[in-house]
Amino acid sequence: MKRKNQWLLFAILLLALINLSPSENSTLIRQNNPRENEPEVLPNQVTVQDRGHIKVAVQLPDNEFVRLQHMTKQFMEDHPVEVELMNMPANEDYHELMRQLELGESPDVLLLDNTWVRNFAVDGYLMPAENYYSGALAGEVLSASLAQNEWNGYVWGVPFDVDPYVWVYNRSRFNSMMGSEFPVTKNEWANLIEKYTQSSEPLPADFLAFDFTDPYASMSLIWQLGGQVELNSSASPFEQNENIDYAVQQLDKLRSHLINLNEESETSGGIWDKLNQGDIAAALVRYTEVSKNYSSWMKIIFAGPDDAKEMMWVSGRSYVVSARSDNKEAAGLWITEMTTQIKQRQWIEVTDHLPVFKNMYYQASRNGLPDDIPISLINGKKSSIPVGAALPSQMKLFSELSNTFYNGGFSSNQFLSEIYNINEAKN
Repeated sequence: MKRKNQWLLFAILLLALINLSPSENSTLIRQNNPRENEPEVLPNQVTVQDRGHIKVAVQLPDNEFVRLQHMTKQFMEDHPVEVELMNMPANEDYHELMRQLELGESPDVLLLDNTWVRNFAVDGYLMPAENYYSGALAGEVLSASLAQNEWNGYVWGVPFDVDPYVWVYNRSRFNSMMGSEFPVTKNEWANLIEKYTQSSEPLPADFLAFDFTDPYASMSLIWQLGGQVELNSSASPFEQNENIDYAVQQLDKLRSHLINLNEESETSGGIWDKLNQGDIAAALVRYTEVSKNYSSWMKIIFAGPDDAKEMMWVSGRSYVVSARSDNKEAAGLWITEMTTQIKQRQWIEVTDHLPVFKNMYYQASRNGLPDDIPISLINGKKSSIPVGAALPSQMKLFSELSNTFYNGGFSSNQFLSEIYNINEAKN
């Protein structure tokens, strides 16, 4: 009996051990649990399929394009976005981009001259900046740049850089020849022109040098001589006005003393030697032209649009996003990164274009900027320049008319009559 009880106890213990052991079926259940089979995913881990892809079209010189490629490479290392950069040929105009936009074949992002932004926006090619850009623009960037991107209550582009027109001359030679400082007001210009054209003293035969075919240089010159009108974002610079009449008459007195920088003989760098030697009194050019050829003798004047100084054109470029883009978030992320103050400083180093952020000018030397840029150019509301949708085609016509005038093809009255008809020009 005792042995029988021992066998019974042994059997019970064996059954208990079998029930407590993990069975094959229970292992399969755990292995089939989908949550336990999921791989661990880190918060920032993104697969290739999740990466955004945008195309960016620009029109830049080789050195600027290389810098943009470098900046974009850094961006792609930090963000899950593939960026395809395309550099359009220098001789290709924006009408080809418009054709691509009409066909739905355009890039997601374009770098446009500010004068074209409103033209593209009016035709429905662009997306408002607020749809893809979350940074602050109003109050943060130069009003002269931002105003050119506004239309119908929206901003249509994110300003990238500026390249204002400036005066450059040899200060010591100018003062000794003219007996005065460089003119900055309408009256000072009138006095200097009168003295120059009536003087029997040995003065430079050539008074001013600029590109006769550059309409923005011509417009700046007319404004400098007193032809500035009351401007707003929707006005045309070709509205008939007695100030323009006066400025063109003043310009007519100087016609035989103007040098065309567009002529082949003046493109080899000789213009700078002539300025230094006093053979030419002054030149009107974009800031980048001076910066690339800078010498210690050069005096640069940034015309400020305040009560004392007449304004000059402030050219610039902005990033815009196609209305047909399916990647506005990725486009906005790239644009935001390309327009940070750090990137703006990197851009200045290679291109000599100036930044769009106002606060960078308050610490000019620290940011590699000229320290003589007037505060009025940075903060002044009067620096807003009229950029209607028809401006590109109007300025093309103005270029032809002014070049004809400078070369003696029009009288001053004929020239005025022609430019006042420019408002009839269509897009």
